[in-house]
Amino acid sequence: MPFTMKSFVFWSGVYNAGLAVFLLFPPLYRGVGMNICNPVWGWLIAGFLAFTSAVLILASRDLRRRAAFVYWESLLRYIAALVLIPAGLFGDVGLIVVPLGLGDLAIGLVYMFGLPKELGVSHLTLLCDAVD
Repeated sequence: MPFTMKSFVFWSGVYNAGLAVFLLFPPLYRGVGMNICNPVWGWLIAGFLAFTSAVLILASRDLRRRAAFVYWESLLRYIAALVLIPAGLFGDVGLIVVPLGLGDLAIGLVYMFGLPKELGVSHLTLLCDAVD
């Protein structure tokens, strides 16, 4: 099966859904060494992940028309990496979040550079939602 942005976006949405479910249960994330100070924060992050999961899965159904949503998601992935990597290395969240942050960085890079290549449009076109 060849690599396509459509399938990558879909499966990254499924990944977000899995993370959302995981963060709903403090015994699960504490069991792998993740320390979220209050379960409410885990639930808030889970809600955010559930929303982005739905956006990604729906965007994958008509990627050309909805590519701007995925492109903007790449910026969210970079922010997640900027927060998670230092928090895992220097904070008390747990080292387990470092690979999650690196994964967010990798996914963001694939979105940002894969979408223009596959759709044949510029970064500015995606940023401004001007894909025809």
